[in-house]
Amino acid sequence: MKKTFLFFLFAAVIALSFATAWAAGPLEFMKNIGKTVEADPNKSYMLTDAEGPYLIYVMTFATRQEAHAFVLELRKTYKWNAYWYEKTFVHDASKDFKPPPNPFFKTKISYLKSRAPQTQYAVLVGNFVSMEDKQYEKTLEDIRKCKPASLKNLPSPTPCVMAFGCSNPMLPPEHQRGFVDPYIASINSKRPYSLLQNPRRYTVQIASFRGESAGFAWNNTIEHKPPTGMSALEQGEQNAVALCKALRDRGVEAYEFHDRYASIVTVGSFDDDGQPMPDGTKRLHPQVQQIIDQYQMKTDPRTGSRIPHIINGIACDPQPKIIEVPRARRTP
Repeated sequence: MKKTFLFFLFAAVIALSFATAWAAGPLEFMKNIGKTVEADPNKSYMLTDAEGPYLIYVMTFATRQEAHAFVLELRKTYKWNAYWYEKTFVHDASKDFKPPPNPFFKTKISYLKSRAPQTQYAVLVGNFVSMEDKQYEKTLEDIRKCKPASLKNLPSPTPCVMAFGCSNPMLPPEHQRGFVDPYIASINSKRPYSLLQNPRRYTVQIASFRGESAGFAWNNTIEHKPPTGMSALEQGEQNAVALCKALRDRGVEAYEFHDRYASIVTVGSFDDDGQPMPDGTKRLHPQVQQIIDQYQMKTDPRTGSRIPHIINGIACDPQPKIIEVPRARRTP
């Protein structure tokens, strides 16, 4: 009798669990079978610099309790790694636009001189290494279509339709960008002159080779058509490899980098991008300026026409530029 009672009690608990999950929607329930995401009401799930580096912003709440409850729902129902993030805003009314006085309007308009700081709580979903990740795209699409039970009273049938991708706000600015996804890291890591091996923060891009182009030559070679059977992206990769090797053979600190859309060649390594000036501009270091002057397009004194800097039949960009060195994330 006791065993029979325990069996029915266990069956009732299982049935209740299935009913609760099914209440969120049959599609969500079926998609999330087998997924395990922690949803402990006693844990905070406050965003830290360990999550990310990229996340999806979902919605903002006025109180921490509302944000925490929504985080728990996203974790429990949809199996998404959700977090909440707190930020305080201070409105400076003195910077608000004030229209000129209207002589036909007798009532005097008064402006609020100051406003109390406002704290808001954003809910975000992570963790994504890149916004180009297929999992990121799929999750963003699902978030925009989801119908959380706690938001059913909102007028929109899809209250999270305005979700968008963002960097982790807990990371310093220099770490919120510049990281490449694992696939890009894998195709660059084993190359002898990979830009990922550049030890400094900045370098000068002197040549770029796009996979596709419109209205001008398909890449930076003197020829205008890729060889038969080879895509523009593949030929661009070969050009970058050849140009980088030619520069290395001349004793130049050159690097190559390849992604899904283009290949580039850079020269040099620098800790910063220049010296700030009092007028807000930035003066480049002499070595950076020397690289730009050396590889940029020149004017032919005889004809007055503009000609690119060419190395072994491969043309450099018309105007080299300083860029940040991309980084590959270290695996634990």
